[in-house]
Amino acid sequence: MKKALVLIDYIGCPRNMLLKLRIEDYLKANGWSLASPSEIKSCDLVTFCTCGVTYPEQRRDFQIIRAVNERIADLNDAPMFIVTGCLPPINKKELVQIHNGPAFGPRDLDQFDILINATTRIADIPNRSQVMTSERVKTVIERQKYVAVFKLLDMVQRTNATIRQAYYKIFKRYLPHDPQSILPFDHYQMGDDTWCVITSTGCLGNCSYCSIKTAKGRLKSRHPQEIIKESRQGVGLGCKWIALIADDNGVYGRDIGTNLVALLRELSAIEGDFSILIDSLSPKDFIEFFDELMGVFTLGKIKRICLAMQHVNPRILSSMNRSYDVDVLKQRLRTLATALPTFAIDAHVIVGYPGETEQEFEELASFVEWLLKLNPSNEFKIFA
Repeated sequence: MKKALVLIDYIGCPRNMLLKLRIEDYLKANGWSLASPSEIKSCDLVTFCTCGVTYPEQRRDFQIIRAVNERIADLNDAPMFIVTGCLPPINKKELVQIHNGPAFGPRDLDQFDILINATTRIADIPNRSQVMTSERVKTVIERQKYVAVFKLLDMVQRTNATIRQAYYKIFKRYLPHDPQSILPFDHYQMGDDTWCVITSTGCLGNCSYCSIKTAKGRLKSRHPQEIIKESRQGVGLGCKWIALIADDNGVYGRDIGTNLVALLRELSAIEGDFSILIDSLSPKDFIEFFDELMGVFTLGKIKRICLAMQHVNPRILSSMNRSYDVDVLKQRLRTLATALPTFAIDAHVIVGYPGETEQEFEELASFVEWLLKLNPSNEFKIFA
């Protein structure tokens, strides 16, 4: 039996984790056994699911790719080394300088079929709906939330002691000695009690800093009845969370004549003891559909959203090609917190954006502090 090792660069992205597990299921369906990293020299195939979300992440991926190539270079029967995930389409220019083997992104997974002479096509292997805790990346399970904040502050060279102390106060409750820090950021998106449902891939945006379109292409929404059927299955199995996973949930359905609110109404009508998490919702769509969203939120099934906020300074937002009114966003968030005090809001923010001034950095920090005070359940994932 041929042996394969599937590696992953995991920073909390459920999409990359689901890709890894899908590849593993695909290989097993084609008669391969799965190996651990310590068995790399006896493998016939190594596959690396990369992440290209930031350039520091890309550099780390390059280091891993170099390390794999170095370990297999002198083997008499070296394994085929395939690099996949978001990095190949995002930064092919640098990748080809260190890797001359197969490399392709999420839109070209059918290349696997040719490379391994598959009898079962990868197109016929569905995404997993559940990522068990035992399957998740060990270092992420052991890592406490926001310990990386201190590394982040070191990366932002202009950060002075005053700002460092301000951030320490904001994030103190997430440090390892705090019992609240047992769970990592992605706990609700994956785990034994969570049913992952991919609603769409790709996006319609044109953000200056983002390469989702390069990696995933334009928006491709799944039919709502597929999503509802899949969600019912998870509820029937006793899952307590339905995590709606997408690159941009806010634009769900616009390519097939529907929208996120319509989907949420149907999902909220499913009977059972479960809660819904909405991954990757842009502030612009949150504001645009706020009244309808509130109507669905008050039904009680939706308990958590993740806002892809990134920044709050108007100049930075303009440079990012992300147009939304921050004052209106604050009003909407305040209304939501008042009406539903236990509703949790996760958010992504970017610090150290090119050209960001210290004042703009502090403006973002103040907003983070305000939102954390609005609801202690709120969480942030920070990119530098």
